[in-house]
Amino acid sequence: MIKLKNTVIVVIILVFTSCQTYNTFYGTTHHKETFDSKSKRLDLSHQNLSAIPEGFSTLKGLKMLDLSGNTDIDLQRVLESLPYPERLEVLILDSLKINTLPNSILLFKNLKQLSLSYNPNLNLEATFKQLDNIPLEFLNLQGNGITQLPENITAIETLRDLNLSYNLLHDENSYRYLGQLPKLYSLWLDHNGLTKLPKTVGALNQITFFYIVNNQLTELPKDIAEMKSLRVMHMGFNQFTVLPEELMSVPNLLMVHINNNQITSIPRSFGTEKHSLFALLFDNNPIPESEQKWAEKAFSSYFLLSFKQDY
Repeated sequence: MIKLKNTVIVVIILVFTSCQTYNTFYGTTHHKETFDSKSKRLDLSHQNLSAIPEGFSTLKGLKMLDLSGNTDIDLQRVLESLPYPERLEVLILDSLKINTLPNSILLFKNLKQLSLSYNPNLNLEATFKQLDNIPLEFLNLQGNGITQLPENITAIETLRDLNLSYNLLHDENSYRYLGQLPKLYSLWLDHNGLTKLPKTVGALNQITFFYIVNNQLTELPKDIAEMKSLRVMHMGFNQFTVLPEELMSVPNLLMVHINNNQITSIPRSFGTEKHSLFALLFDNNPIPESEQKWAEKAFSSYFLLSFKQDY
């Protein structure tokens, strides 16, 4: 009974927690017209800026800065103009046509979150070399057309959350490199055109949250059993027709979101063999009523079991 209660507590925590990234709170978000020297969050995104805004150099305690979309701005000069770069923790540089980061990035010695999305010409190897001495916890690289990662990503040892959505990452070695990031907790591979996961996915034995939503997956490799730290798996909007039995081999997996697939049947082994699953979300799957009734009986001890239909 104690073990059951502990599992329920863990599931509840996982339901309501994940990577918070940009939700870090430093007070009100200010814009070009409203910021002053005391502002901690400044959003200058998509303002067609070509010069540093007046008063920028007076910012004494800035924690978050968004410069996205200002492709005509001198990024090196802007970053050098910030009077206390060591206080900045969140920097968003999306859609800036960046090839390489300016050397002024090295001034941000306490940067925790960096977004470089939609910069498809970004030199990843040079970028990772610049970042290996910065204590990054979250890195956003979505939408950069990435097909493989350079090995030196392994030097960013503080990384906890990595967003690689909207890329084309099928390369087996890339998964091996990601498996060498000791603190990696959450990994996004949504919208990567995956028809199968590489066998090297088992190298990701340190992550807790795994997002593979909106791909074309129909099955899982047996190597997924090596993902010993995995607790929550998001598999929605793929092409699964059967709940994969490989999920039972993941030793500590508690929750699976497999909504919006084509599932019509659930292997009976889920009701007879031991596994750690405690929550399953089948929302928006064409599961027959007979299968739902069997599952409701077989999984009666589950914390969460959902068959909701929105269509």
